[in-house]
Amino acid sequence: MKCEQIPTYDPKEDATLSPEIRALLGVDAIYNRILSAIEEITYDDGLSDAARRLIIRLEAPMRLGDLARASNVLPSTLTALVDLLVAEDLAVRNPDPNDRRACLLSLTEAGHARRAEMAQKASEVFHTVTGFNPKETAVFAELTDKARRNLHETLSNRSRK
Repeated sequence: MKCEQIPTYDPKEDATLSPEIRALLGVDAIYNRILSAIEEITYDDGLSDAARRLIIRLEAPMRLGDLARASNVLPSTLTALVDLLVAEDLAVRNPDPNDRRACLLSLTEAGHARRAEMAQKASEVFHTVTGFNPKETAVFAELTDKARRNLHETLSNRSRK
């Protein structure tokens, strides 16, 4: 992954800005650079970005409804993505042992291998872009988890009104 593009500004110049604005600028810079780096990674697998995100999310078997909610996609969209993963032998539908009406989506051996490869590349991109060490990465993950929980609760509360 290439990261030699030099920013046109020095973040040290932002020292007078509020912590909130600096955090927003930092998240925006990280997001844009990671997005650019991910676009540089070429996969010759015919999968869409949405299908790859499902593979990453499927660390363990998930019910399709839960997967749709976690992925923030409509069930009909999820069905098409799941059909593609199943056809590519990356995932398999199995009956949910706790609910005969539902099924669980699990990665196949090939799906786990693809997930491991993608997770490794994602980790490399993240560390190259951020320069974070493992401890800083864990702190950043905790903070973003908290922000995501807050976002989820805020949006859930709005939809109930």
